Amino acid sequence: MKNSKKMAEEILQGIGGKANITSLVHCMTRLRFTLKDESLIQKQQIENTEGVLGTMAQNGQFQIIIGQTVPDVYAELCSLAGIEKMEALNENLDADNQGQKKFRPGAIFEVVSGCFAPVVTAFAGAGILKGILTLLTTYSLLDTSTGLYLMLNAASDATFYFLPFLLAYTSAKRFKTNEIMALILAGIYMYPTIINNAGTQVSAFGISFYLVKYSSSVIPIMLSVWVMSYVHRWISKVSPSFLRVVLVPVVVLLVMTPLSLMLFGPLGYNIGIYIGNFFKWLFDIAPMVGGFVDGFTRPLMVFTGTHMTMSPIMINNIETLGYDMLGPVHCVATVSAAGMCFGAFLKAKKESNKAANFSSFISAAIGITEPALYGVAFRFKRPLAALCIGGGVSGAFVAAMGAKALSFAMPALISLPVYTGTIPIILAGSAIGFVLTAVLTYVLGFDEDIKKDERAIEAEKKNLF
Repeated sequence: MKNSKKMAEEILQGIGGKANITSLVHCMTRLRFTLKDESLIQKQQIENTEGVLGTMAQNGQFQIIIGQTVPDVYAELCSLAGIEKMEALNENLDADNQGQKKFRPGAIFEVVSGCFAPVVTAFAGAGILKGILTLLTTYSLLDTSTGLYLMLNAASDATFYFLPFLLAYTSAKRFKTNEIMALILAGIYMYPTIINNAGTQVSAFGISFYLVKYSSSVIPIMLSVWVMSYVHRWISKVSPSFLRVVLVPVVVLLVMTPLSLMLFGPLGYNIGIYIGNFFKWLFDIAPMVGGFVDGFTRPLMVFTGTHMTMSPIMINNIETLGYDMLGPVHCVATVSAAGMCFGAFLKAKKESNKAANFSSFISAAIGITEPALYGVAFRFKRPLAALCIGGGVSGAFVAAMGAKALSFAMPALISLPVYTGTIPIILAGSAIGFVLTAVLTYVLGFDEDIKKDERAIEAEKKNLF
């Protein structure tokens, strides 16, 4: 905790102080800042901070890579900067340039990352639990009529079933609007009458529309909260102060309820259907191509932080198709990163490099790949080529063999139960990725005398051993 507080203090100083923060979220390994003035960033100072693995400016976000202790540093930053108060005070300032941000190339990646990053850990835990239950029930090791199954199934399903509520809250934080009103919108989508009558046609204002089942949906609530942020901001601005407490929520509900159920809900739902069908079509027609491209680019997406944008696609696939075909590719690509580290361990002559590479191998084996990326791939360069090839080939294999994930989970072998029904394919693909990447890393070799940059040095400190 002492180190986390010191890191938070130095980071806060390096990004220009709390007054420069527009928003701050974190994923499993990174702090993700949206700053008002990026010219105030003291990049070198931040990267020299003990515990910081590196920095990345990506799609309007300034990302600071921390590793496994990022939640502790994030908590200290919130305490030091008063993040809640900062967001409320800066809402109007953000509104002045919000429209410009939304239409920047790549803005969609920033938005999705900001909305999904806070709930990734919940996805990982629930996904693994769901996979274990699926495995146990598939092989008749657990009776679905027992109370134990009832409880554990509720625990594993709650995160995904009530996903609109989680995304309503995180989207409201991202768009700087009222969280309670956003949660009410999610409640409208999830209202029993709406859910139970999904598929039926109703009419309002002379317009017919279909009710849709919005449990586990992603796009409808994000669209609705985004539009609500403008409606809420406008009505708050024009309404008299003595009427605001009543007038604002009433107008928001009167405007957003029909817009959500008649327009944004069905639109978002059908976009999700089309996205799912596109990936199904791609993996049906040319699975090796889809798997290779996804696996080949996986380390680059993790390095740039854009891998977070794949999460809603994967969750949407599970909801609309009943399975996801991208998760298996990401799993074997992660194992390939472990293979890269193992190959580098065998090839290295210097004891210091051998120890660092082996530690990165252990971390990658359980799904933490950033030490491998910074400490091996992007430090020595040639291992990165081996990793991309190994991830691409193993991804092509599992895609061609029809591997499927039945739930969303961390892309690693610890999530193996999620792939129930195609576990042998995942194991074979993992073996291919591991061995091929290890061999290529060994054969291509690398210059051990390449100096470690600050990111590589700090990456080694985040290894498990």
